[in-house]
Amino acid sequence: MNRTLRIAAVAAVGVGSLVGAASALGKATGSGASFPAVAYTNWCGTSGTCSYTAKGSSAGIKDLISKTVDFAGSDATLTATQLEAIGGTVRYFPTLLGAISVPVNLPGVVGNRMHLDGKTLGEIWSGAITTWNAPQIKALNPKITLPASSITLCVRSDGSGTSYGFSNYLSKVSPTFRSTIGHGSQTPPWKGTIVKSPGNPGVANCVKNTTNSIGYVDLADSIRAGLRSNVTAIGKSEVVTQTVKVKGKNTTTTVRTTVFVLPTATSIANAGNTQAIKPTLDIDFSASSASGAYPITITTWVLAVPGRPANGAVKTVLNYFYSAGAQAQLVGLGYAPLPAKVVAAAKKAVAVL
Repeated sequence: MNRTLRIAAVAAVGVGSLVGAASALGKATGSGASFPAVAYTNWCGTSGTCSYTAKGSSAGIKDLISKTVDFAGSDATLTATQLEAIGGTVRYFPTLLGAISVPVNLPGVVGNRMHLDGKTLGEIWSGAITTWNAPQIKALNPKITLPASSITLCVRSDGSGTSYGFSNYLSKVSPTFRSTIGHGSQTPPWKGTIVKSPGNPGVANCVKNTTNSIGYVDLADSIRAGLRSNVTAIGKSEVVTQTVKVKGKNTTTTVRTTVFVLPTATSIANAGNTQAIKPTLDIDFSASSASGAYPITITTWVLAVPGRPANGAVKTVLNYFYSAGAQAQLVGLGYAPLPAKVVAAAKKAVAVL
């Protein structure tokens, strides 16, 4: 674990102990998604404006509904039932860009050698592919000796925005997944040999400790669990420029091909810079076809309810989250900053919360 992530981990422990006292100290309290928890606990500790407890997007939304916290962290948009329970109105404030990484635990397969594409991932997570030596996986990895072992799926046991983001992506790129599992859900009905664990750290540890497994985890928690070299490169269709010889002369042409992309600060940012801004700020960055974009890139939101007494404190939190200093910390924590145009739109929305 690098020094920055060690600092974030210490901050997470320290900040978590302040949850009960936060309101008395005039700080905003938040709970929810584990996907951005490394960033949120670091920001809360640095700014002294908030406390944050990672417990899953669905649990954070429940806390916001019951008014036990001032804001919720969520990687998923609210369901109709959740929106009705909260009173019909909620504001979405995107805070960062992150990657849902796909780590694997296969003997001898390290150094990010594994290649998978969206169609194949969808078939794995819908139960259509059940062994590592399936022809679809072998075709993408001709240089790897794949075992005939069953695939173990490490998934979330709690209602999760990361589950929503991953299943939302799979529903876009895999007809098999869409017809079998459905669209994005905080609690998808995964099919196959499944091990459930709480939070992104729980899924990361499941992959780390289970041979022949695969999971979906935010990049920051994959790094913290020591799985950086186990993360899969994800294939996506791109138009690329190639130079070929025609009658002895070099000629430039464009072709559509499958490009395999690893999650990095640059590839995450590439996915974010291509999207139009929705007035509601519930922006979907996944399955980007932009050059060099990591395809399973998502944003995560702070959710707040207009008219609540603590919104003054929530505004202070959000203005810090959108500050240049806070956004600059994200690359070292395993995320990427929001595009400037999204930050500008979000700041305007904060002003009228």
